[in-house]
Amino acid sequence: VSVAFISMFVGGSLYYFSPSPQFAYTTSNVTPATVSNASAKASHTILFDVLDIGTHAAGVTVRKNYAAYSKEDFAKMWKMAHGTDRTPIPTVDFSKNFVIGVFSGKQSTGGYTIEVAKVTDIGDIRTVAVALIKPGQNCIVTEALTNPYQIIVVPFTYAALAHEDISTTVNCS
Repeated sequence: VSVAFISMFVGGSLYYFSPSPQFAYTTSNVTPATVSNASAKASHTILFDVLDIGTHAAGVTVRKNYAAYSKEDFAKMWKMAHGTDRTPIPTVDFSKNFVIGVFSGKQSTGGYTIEVAKVTDIGDIRTVAVALIKPGQNCIVTEALTNPYQIIVVPFTYAALAHEDISTTVNCS
C-alpha cells in the first residue's frame, strides 16, 4: 500500500509540476501485482455524468484516453474534440471532479461509437471500462470517415487510472 501511495505521490507531483502537462493515461503504471492486490479489495461503482459525445473529434486520430484535472487541460481536451467549432465548454468544479475523454481514433465509416460503460474503484485503482462498438457486416452506415469520442466528469480521486476496453459488434441481420 505504501509503494502505491508513493507512486501516486511521485506521479501526481510530476503531473502538476511538469512544464508541459501530459494528461493521457494508460494502464502502463498498473502491474499484475497491483491488480491482484486491488482485486482482493471491495469494488465501488463510481457515478459519472456525460458532458459530451460525438462522431467527429477534431484532434485525435488514434485510440486514446485522456484525463484533465484542471480548467486548462479540459480546454485542451475540448479543443481535441471540437476543434474550432465554438461549442461552449461546460463548467466543471475541478476542486471536486476531473474529466475523462475517450477517443476511438479514425474509423473508415459511420456506425462506430465509443462510450464509458462503467467506472469502478478497487483499492488504489480507478478503472474505466470503455465500450468500443463497431457495425456488423450487414449494417447500413455512412461512407465517411468518423472519429467517435465521449467526455465524462467523475469525482476526484488520487487513485491510479486504468482502463479496460470492451469490444462489441452490432448485429444488423
